[in-house]
Amino acid sequence: MRDEVIAGLPRTVRATRPTLPILLTGVFLVVLLLVAGLIVLENYRNALKEGEARALSSAHVVAAHLEWMIEASDQALRRIETEVASRPIDASPDLAADLSRAVGQLPAGFQYSLLDGTGIMRFSSAEGSGAGNASDNHSERAYFGRLKQGEELTFTRLLDNERAGKPSFTIARRIDRDGIFRGVASITIPNESLNSFWASMGLGPNSTISIIRDDGWLMARRPAVTRPIDLSTTEWYPMTRDSLSGFYHNPVSQIDGYARIVAFWKVSGWPLIALAAIERQEVLDQFWRNLLSDALIMLPLMALLVVGAFWINRLLYRTAARNEDLEQAVERNRFLLREIHHRVKNNLQAVLALVRLQALPVEARDDMARRIAAMIAVHEQIYQNDQFEQVEVAPYATKLINDIASGYETPVVLDLKLQALTVDREQALPLGMIINEVVSNSFKYAFAGRQSGRLSVELREDGDNLSLVIRDDGPGIEAFSRVGGMGSKLIANFVKQLGGQFTTRNDGGAVFSLEVPRVRAPQAAA
Repeated sequence: MRDEVIAGLPRTVRATRPTLPILLTGVFLVVLLLVAGLIVLENYRNALKEGEARALSSAHVVAAHLEWMIEASDQALRRIETEVASRPIDASPDLAADLSRAVGQLPAGFQYSLLDGTGIMRFSSAEGSGAGNASDNHSERAYFGRLKQGEELTFTRLLDNERAGKPSFTIARRIDRDGIFRGVASITIPNESLNSFWASMGLGPNSTISIIRDDGWLMARRPAVTRPIDLSTTEWYPMTRDSLSGFYHNPVSQIDGYARIVAFWKVSGWPLIALAAIERQEVLDQFWRNLLSDALIMLPLMALLVVGAFWINRLLYRTAARNEDLEQAVERNRFLLREIHHRVKNNLQAVLALVRLQALPVEARDDMARRIAAMIAVHEQIYQNDQFEQVEVAPYATKLINDIASGYETPVVLDLKLQALTVDREQALPLGMIINEVVSNSFKYAFAGRQSGRLSVELREDGDNLSLVIRDDGPGIEAFSRVGGMGSKLIANFVKQLGGQFTTRNDGGAVFSLEVPRVRAPQAAA
């Protein structure tokens, strides 16, 4: 913009802005795309969080199911141990019948067996298994050796059951009598027992559930594997050392190569860990389906928003043009008001110069000069700060008091406590004139003929009123009061104009107190 001065007034020439709608629309579209991108990113993160939560809750379910399954198996093993008691471990029909009755009904596919102290299988619930066969010697099995050496209960890693020909794992318990190792009772759980349980969870075709020993060896998995797997080398396994549960985004499975969200949950009371792994792509597929359905709804809305943006921009452009015209009018009015107050100040200064040239008594001339200077100061405060409705009292009063003090030779200590307040412009001049009269009286009468003095002026807000207290350390009111003097009349008239009340008293000097309402009453304004 550029300013021109015509007839003493500023006129702003408005520049055309044809690119404003396009600029605003571009900004709107960028913001819209940014918001849409943030929403998509947040939905992506939420989808992964939902997958993490789902995997973790699934691992918890697997852990609870496994805890029940192990508890049931261990109870069956304890009943076998009780049934054997002091009886010889052999292949007698009576022992087989008693074992079958003691074990009861196990879940489908579970097989139990009894080995003597040398590792020979003496009984097995598996169909077609014979007792006492030399090929049934299990003494070379690792779990048999651990139990024989003193472990009470042990679990095998995933292995091929040579009888069933299917992957399975075994839970085995040591049988003692009087501290002497007598044999081993075991229950073999087929890997396929996880199939129906996995299907009921509905995790997705490429999801898995697994059981691992505390040392990381795989015990069971769905889908099954037929080779021993050591998972202690995976990146997520160290997390199981520090936490009861957790999850990890596995970029590549070491078993089948899928990227999955792997969650683990330790089985309470047992050295086992339950795993649930959901394929990341299955989680993200749901995200993409949701994104597509949202896009079918959002794209038409975005198109409507773009059209609406162009329409709103047209309105904004027209509004901006009108606002610019109003701003020009406001600036012109502000200029006129500033010019008016400036010229009033100049006229008052001319009057002040004329007064000083008049052959008047010195005291009367000085009093008139100070009063005119007080009027000059309020107009100067208004136009210098563009405060046409409200006037800041503190800087205005400070200037008045300092100007009065500079006209006297007595070194007076000024203690000014002026709160930052604004008053109506119609209140500013009467208030300034009151301050001028009271402070001038203090300098003329309280400090006359003295080497020093102290004057305090306090201005503060007191509820709905403005409180002014002027105090000096002179001889008091009676020493300089002039009943019917010009100053007393001016103070009384200005206080009445403000709609306030004032008092004077002696308290270690003259004290002038004024209470003025912050909001002028209508009659006072009139």
